[in-house]
Amino acid sequence: MGLSDLNFLFRFLPAFLLLYYLCPMRYRNGILFVGSIIFCGFGSLRGALLLLCSVTVNYALIRFMDCRRTSLSWRRCWLLTAVLFNAGLLCFYKYRMPALPPGISFYTFALLSMDFDVYLGRERCPGSWLELGAYTAMFPKLLSGPITAYHETIVQIRRRRVTAKKIEYGLSLVIAGLAFKVLIADTVAILWHDIRTVGFESISTPLAWMGAAAYSVQLLFDFQGYSLIALGLGSMLGFDLPRNFDHPYRSRSVGEYYRRWHMSLGQWFRDYLYIPLGGNRKGPVRTAFNLLTVWIVTGIWHGVTPNYLLWGLILGLLIVSEKFWLGRFLSRHGCISRLYVWILIPLTWVIFAIPDPHSLGVYFSRLFPFRGGGIAVSKNDWLRYGRNYLGFFLAALVVSCPAADYVWKKYWNTLAAKAMLFALFWLCVYRLVNGLHNPFLYLNF
Repeated sequence: MGLSDLNFLFRFLPAFLLLYYLCPMRYRNGILFVGSIIFCGFGSLRGALLLLCSVTVNYALIRFMDCRRTSLSWRRCWLLTAVLFNAGLLCFYKYRMPALPPGISFYTFALLSMDFDVYLGRERCPGSWLELGAYTAMFPKLLSGPITAYHETIVQIRRRRVTAKKIEYGLSLVIAGLAFKVLIADTVAILWHDIRTVGFESISTPLAWMGAAAYSVQLLFDFQGYSLIALGLGSMLGFDLPRNFDHPYRSRSVGEYYRRWHMSLGQWFRDYLYIPLGGNRKGPVRTAFNLLTVWIVTGIWHGVTPNYLLWGLILGLLIVSEKFWLGRFLSRHGCISRLYVWILIPLTWVIFAIPDPHSLGVYFSRLFPFRGGGIAVSKNDWLRYGRNYLGFFLAALVVSCPAADYVWKKYWNTLAAKAMLFALFWLCVYRLVNGLHNPFLYLNF
């Protein structure tokens, strides 16, 4: 069960919200934890038990580590044990098991954030097992984030307010995210699916570039749609979850793009890996090494096949080059820098999307037919697909503009906006009822 499933929208969510709102505040963390475990259990009973196990083990370790009589050396031992347990569990399921338990990549990072924050004294340890469970398992962010830092979120676990305005605003975000996912991402995904079905050997160069753009749009609106739904549900529960996207395609460098894309993951790696490695404080060689390390780990975190490692390595090299010389050129040439991002990012997403090295090579031979391959193959196919999907690409472009954010923030609470959201919701439901829906892409990671 995912956040865009009909069973979630019309059965689980109304029942949960009714119970949550009717109960006094002191019981809501328990309701949130139990509801989140039930939500996880609908997807995988074994995954729900594993989540309970992770919360329990981490709670025991953090209590040992935070005990006043514990010496510094023992605190380090307990921290190392927690890191090995969490990282080992994640690696085991990610690289040795055929299917990932729901949300393990995200709640593992949330638990590691707690371990580091308590060890470093940024925040006191959870007051109870239920408090830690509510922080870790919170169902809006369980499956695909955003990844919340412990020292920023536990304050809201302990004290938060649910207001009518937060509920109303959260509901509007849920509908907007659902529209991003169902109406744009799932529709454009059909183009990428068709290209894979036809075979990369049989597509023209223009269609290959259109496919790269389609996958980039699908990934953006799929993941941004999930993030908006998560933020909306969090708001309805009284939380202010961190924003995960900030118009990444307005960036003028790859580094800036990834400061705007999946922001919570980037901030986690910055705070808990890049800065502890030394950040940019130990000279250019060490800075380059630290950046490459972060991006190689980012690639490995996403998957086990070589394309993820290659994707992370290429991005790391690009960001290192921007930091030390290319960035100065890009900052002086606005048009060139934007074209640089709009061309390079879809190419890197192609590497991300195609795990088989041979198929990846074929696709790039279509993108860059220097030996003539790809130009004469189905040379008019892009016209047919272009007519079918041009409107969706334009819609994606319009709602991705910063001006769209301005209009949303100014008018979301007007009667016209509410009528539009009402219509969008039932259009999404119609699409879901008719089976025109794919699972969220980031559930695979």
